[in-house]
Amino acid sequence: MSGSLHRQYSRSSSTSSTSENLPPRTLTRVAREIRDLHKNPPEGIKLVVDGDGGGSLGEIVAEIEGPTGTPYENKCFQLKLIISADFPSSPPR
Repeated sequence: MSGSLHRQYSRSSSTSSTSENLPPRTLTRVAREIRDLHKNPPEGIKLVVDGDGGGSLGEIVAEIEGPTGTPYENKCFQLKLIISADFPSSPPR
């Protein structure tokens, strides 16, 4: 993905989850999955890392490129996943 697709993202949200309220088992799992995604990202998907270092493992932001050959080509869609304390038994919100 090109760097021009990166958008500013605000982490402020009343429904946000922070790593302080996640159990160690969940933090370990999320950290491992993030590391794996950085090493071998799926095509067209990119994790957005907060440049100020204030990011939380409880909130993961990703950008997804629109598929080639569709009206969404060259478009970027950003989403935020909020990890709950019972992840991976429950999906992110």
